[in-house]
Amino acid sequence: MTIHELKELHQSKVDALLVECNVFFAFSNEQFEEGKKLNPVGEGEKYTRIPGGGFLPSAKSMDFKKGIDEIQNWYTEQLKQPELRKANIAYELANHEAYYTGEIDQTMDALDESHTEEEVWAVYKEERKKINWDNY
Repeated sequence: MTIHELKELHQSKVDALLVECNVFFAFSNEQFEEGKKLNPVGEGEKYTRIPGGGFLPSAKSMDFKKGIDEIQNWYTEQLKQPELRKANIAYELANHEAYYTGEIDQTMDALDESHTEEEVWAVYKEERKKINWDNY
């Protein structure tokens, strides 16, 4: 499995959980009212806000928390495989343009605390050698 396949599988698991828990996203009162129409709750029930502008019926909040934790734990376990771990670091380095800036601060912020600066710099140096700078 490649890092891109792993990320796609992770996203599909998250997407399925969002549907299962009736999560909707709203960034205005109008969007919230529309989301409530599509995801109604029972009399006296409320909505719970989640990060990123999400809302879900409060009755499903514990299921959502449990599900997102399970998905994250599965993903973290997958990234313990050395090749996937290295590929994930390289992905985040590219995603945060470290090869252009020569800085890894944003990459370190994106990775979990199990990553060391030494490990990230090692991947940076190895991957940077592979770039054909004549194309830039």
